[in-house]
Amino acid sequence: MLELTIGIVGATGVVGQTALELLHDDFPGFKVKDLKLYASKSSAGKKVTFKNKKITIEEITLKSIIECDAVLFASDASISAEYIPKLAEKGILCIDKSSAFRTHPDVPLVVPEVNGEMLTESFLKKFPVVASPNCCTIPLVMVLKPILENFGIKKVIVSTYQSVSGAGKPGIDTLLDEAKNFFNQQDLTSTPSTVFPKSIAFNVFPYVAGILDNGDTDEEAKIIAETQKILSNKKFPIAATSVRVPTLVGHGESVTLELEKAFNLSEIKEKLQNFPGILVVDGTNNDEELQDYGQFVTPRECHGKDEVFVSRLRKATVFENGLSLWLVCDNLRKGAALNAIQVINTCAINGTIQAILQK
Repeated sequence: MLELTIGIVGATGVVGQTALELLHDDFPGFKVKDLKLYASKSSAGKKVTFKNKKITIEEITLKSIIECDAVLFASDASISAEYIPKLAEKGILCIDKSSAFRTHPDVPLVVPEVNGEMLTESFLKKFPVVASPNCCTIPLVMVLKPILENFGIKKVIVSTYQSVSGAGKPGIDTLLDEAKNFFNQQDLTSTPSTVFPKSIAFNVFPYVAGILDNGDTDEEAKIIAETQKILSNKKFPIAATSVRVPTLVGHGESVTLELEKAFNLSEIKEKLQNFPGILVVDGTNNDEELQDYGQFVTPRECHGKDEVFVSRLRKATVFENGLSLWLVCDNLRKGAALNAIQVINTCAINGTIQAILQK
């Protein structure tokens, strides 16, 4: 098995911490020979335990990070923009969770189950950078892919219900603090949030990131553009509304599609269930573990799970071949850290990372 020195930039954030947790287990294509952790100056010097070994968190420097074979960037886009081109020049595989390179024409935007064929030497040897999509785009395209291939899609309407962890640890802290203040009978609007535009406890708002000139939020624009890029169709018909909700971890999405072909629900369920990384839950599955979920899965129930859960599958009579469904995914795992690690794993299995390292 390939042994790699892995770096995590943003190691103290919620995505970095999730990546650290996932890397405790060996993946089919590689295992961690050495781990290097990077964070802000305020966190440098702290120690974390990884496989019974104490690792000191470092402030990122080019001299240190070029010792890695592959680096997962789970930090601000500005950090990615500064360091990734320098590492790519030295033949170090970089997987970026920020939005810095998602629209770059020479950087593949990859969900391995959907377009893993992009993770080849021909795509990556010259510029070994892979962008990991938005945490709502990833589960959405996983569900769209088998439906598109088998039934065709005329249009997609998606509303996302995004947990506060999408805004990192400050988002989690804000919700918990506001909830505590509420039960202490304090006015939630008396102290404006520095993380969200309005109070989030016991509230929802249709605002995830800033509102653009065309009326879309930045989050909605990302979902649309990234879905089109991953599915290799700049005109793929999709509309999105992103909503922040007062849950801690796990994003939900309500999706309605108009398909090109007639279908029955059993066919849809079969195609989804056979797609890697998807579990269909509607109370009829014979799997005892899935039966425990009942008719649908909630964000809280998907916390700590790697799969995308699909439920509430039904025909939508608003369209001739209409389909509606509900999906949930742990936004810190498959929506972020796991997807990035799966990129490394795929590149290790198919020999791409070895070719890059020999550059």
